Formats: sequence, structure tokens, C-alpha cells
Amino acid sequence: MADDRVVIVLFDIDGTLLTTGGAARQAFTRALSEAAGRPIDPDGYSFSGRTDPQIARDILTAAGVGGARLAAAIPETIRLYLKYFGAAAPRLRAARLLPGVRELLEALAARPGARTALLTGNVEEGARLKLSCFDVTRFFDFSLSCFGSDDGDRYRLPALALERARRALGGTVRGRDLVLVGDSEHDVLCGRSVGARSVAVCTGWTSVEVLASHHPDAILEDLSDTERAVATILGVDEAA
Repeated sequence: MADDRVVIVLFDIDGTLLTTGGAARQAFTRALSEAAGRPIDPDGYSFSGRTDPQIARDILTAAGVGGARLAAAIPETIRLYLKYFGAAAPRLRAARLLPGVRELLEALAARPGARTALLTGNVEEGARLKLSCFDVTRFFDFSLSCFGSDDGDRYRLPALALERARRALGGTVRGRDLVLVGDSEHDVLCGRSVGARSVAVCTGWTSVEVLASHHPDAILEDLSDTERAVATILGVDEAA
């Protein structure tokens, strides 16, 4: 990486950095049911790569909630989800940071040209809750980050991330200076509209075959090899 080059590394959260061991999905399911006023079972619906508002909209719509009721139920679902997950977060037992994540974040923090942020379907408060479980919030620049609370359409988030990067770092930031790191095909695809690079990691719920079929710039089995992960993400020769 050239000395004067800035790379904004935008991480997904669930399945990329960490897993809540099902606690977030359980809290979301409880919130959906309460907001809808009847039991809601999202079994078979993949949360992976989708924003929290989109998940709520899709599941509630499939359950027959529509019109003004749907418009009210979506933010109510998010409010209740944050309440229930926030209450559970301090005592999560199955939650864990994925292999190599802390070491990678520390290594990126030591690189002068790297700025580490988030591009995630989580609403911002939910993202902070999850990261705080593992004391890694401090590694991320929230002024450069984008969340499901910014836009319910994940595919519009990279343009917003580029806008925020230019505002913070100067108008010379280009789309190819953004690197999206995530575990779903949506992480691979959503940045193409702005020319961002993508690094897919096989630590989530999407198979390597599916990830490869969408042609990310690179694929990593996981983030446990810090040197390789840094080189891949920053686009530098490993021997440099």
C-alpha cells in the first residue's frame, strides 16, 4: 500500500466479526411477534446480508401485516429487538468473536493508511451492542460507518459510505479505496455500484461456492492468518 494511500475497510458484523450464538435472532423473533400481536416464526428466512428494517419488513409482510400497520410495526420491531437483545447481551454464553478478528483489527489499527469502519445491516445501536460484548467498538470509526438505520436498502449503503469518506477525508477518496469485508453475497455485490473492492470470508452462513459465484476480489477461509488477511484486504503484496 502506497504511503499516501488511504483505504477504508468496511466490515460486516454477523458471521464476519462475530456470532451471537442465535441470541440476536431470538430477540428479533420475540420483537416481531410482539409488534405483530401474534406469534411470528421466521424459520427458513435468512437474515444474512440483510438490514434489520428489511428483515422486519420481509417477515411481517409474509405474515400478512400490511399498510399502516406494517409501517408502524417495522420501527416497533426494531425498538423491541434492541430492548430484548440489550437485556440479553451482558450474559450471552454462546456468543464469540470469530477466529483472528481481534488480531486483525489491532493490525489494521497500526497501519497509518487504513481506516477501519462498518458497513452492516445492523441498526447502529444494535451494532454497538454486539461489538461491546467483546470490547472491540474502539477499533471502528463510526463517522465513516453505515448501518441499516441509515437506509433499509443495503445496496445504497456503499454510496453513503463513499460520501462520508469524502466529507471526512477529502474529495479525492475513490470508490476503489473502499474495501467491503463480509460473509454474504450481498457484501460482495453491494459495493460494485461505487467500484469498491470486496473480500469474502467463509465464516458465516453462505457457502464458498455461492460466494465464489459472485466473483469477489478475494476469498478468505477465515481471518485467522493476520498477515494474509491484512495483505488481502489492503491489496498489497504479502512479500512487501
